[in-house]
Amino acid sequence: MKKLLLLVLMFGLGFSLTGCLSSRRDVEQAEVVVLTELPDEQITITFWHIYGLDKSALLNELIAEFAELYPNIVIDSVGYGNYPEVLSKTKKAIGTGVTPDFVVGYPDHFAEYLDLGGIIPLDKFIESEEWGVDLTDFIDSYVAENQQYADGMYSLPYSKSTEMMVYNKEFFDAQGITFTENQILTWEEMEVIADTMVGTGENQCEFLASYDSSANLFINSSRQWGAPYTNAAGDVLVDNQDTRDMLTYLKTLMDDKVLVLPLEWDATFGSANFLAQDVCMTIGSTAGLKYNLPTEQLDTADQFEVGLLPIPQFEDGVNSAMQQGPNIAIMENTDDAERLAAWLFIKFLTNTENSARWAIDTGYLPVRKSSVDSVLYQDLLNNPDPDYIYESMLANVAYSQVDFFAYDPAFAGVGQISSSKVREEAGYAVEAVFVGTKTVDEAIQEMINQLSW
Repeated sequence: MKKLLLLVLMFGLGFSLTGCLSSRRDVEQAEVVVLTELPDEQITITFWHIYGLDKSALLNELIAEFAELYPNIVIDSVGYGNYPEVLSKTKKAIGTGVTPDFVVGYPDHFAEYLDLGGIIPLDKFIESEEWGVDLTDFIDSYVAENQQYADGMYSLPYSKSTEMMVYNKEFFDAQGITFTENQILTWEEMEVIADTMVGTGENQCEFLASYDSSANLFINSSRQWGAPYTNAAGDVLVDNQDTRDMLTYLKTLMDDKVLVLPLEWDATFGSANFLAQDVCMTIGSTAGLKYNLPTEQLDTADQFEVGLLPIPQFEDGVNSAMQQGPNIAIMENTDDAERLAAWLFIKFLTNTENSARWAIDTGYLPVRKSSVDSVLYQDLLNNPDPDYIYESMLANVAYSQVDFFAYDPAFAGVGQISSSKVREEAGYAVEAVFVGTKTVDEAIQEMINQLSW
């Protein structure tokens, strides 16, 4: 446990590709005034997020608890289907001047909102004598991710996650293949494993491993391979031999059925085909664990045992795992009372106890060091309730990768492509190589063409 806590404290040493994001708006940011007292009248604030029925149940519970502390604050919680939908709707809302009061999103989303003049810096709230928070208690690299803006901290860490690999333990055990706890496999080892696990016989699958996010596959493989991707200045750096070599190797893995994308089944995620045993392993977000658990998704007769591992790395490469999951920001189209109300709820959501509760029930990771060190989360890591055994495995797998979490710089601006657009095109490039509509060279050139003004 001491090792895990040390790794958490070392988060700040484990991130890469960071930098300062410039504000490129022509309109000056409105001054942020932090009220010293919460007004007595009713304050209604709207919160846009992506949490579905399961996660919204806990969110609604937290909203109810918050209402007991602040009875005059009413929270209108609105969930959308996915992050692109929230991004699109929020950008349109900024354009109309009718926005939510606060919203979840990724740094590249907030970069676009900032460029449109849509969000406010949170520094004065963070430093407030009455309402502030201790940033040193937040995981270092999570803070750094939210401090990459040139003129302020525009968001606070909220629902952080990483990627994991779930595998069909029964199939592997039957083939005499076992893994040590939190063992990190290389893709080269995955090739050897595929010789046994891929086939049409008993305890075999058509493919070895599915990877949910083609964009993550491109970006994180670039880091592992040492191939340039982007930088804080907003340059797109994929036109290089290392990137070509990386994509060529991924294509070899795909051709040999070591690696597959959900696109193979016209799906967005690999969970359904993992449960159907078309693929023996599936790589995706820790926040999506339940969708890969037979105990959660299948009838008793069809269930099988699974195991969890960190994501694969490249032999002789640089270890890297995605630091992902949304942060939370306050919109500019708010008055002082609404801003304070939104801040108080953000502070409530991310306090020590609630960050631990949110992590345990959702598959996200705590954003505070004190949450990791709490009795509640320590029990999950070391002495889990039988009903939370997979959540415990997940938490331990996630923290086994903590010292090499990495994130990319976010950027946007007039005359400059956005980091979210680069990410989108990176995913398209991998998919084009996978389905064979483009060669590696053609996929990279198409990516460059799409990202050129």
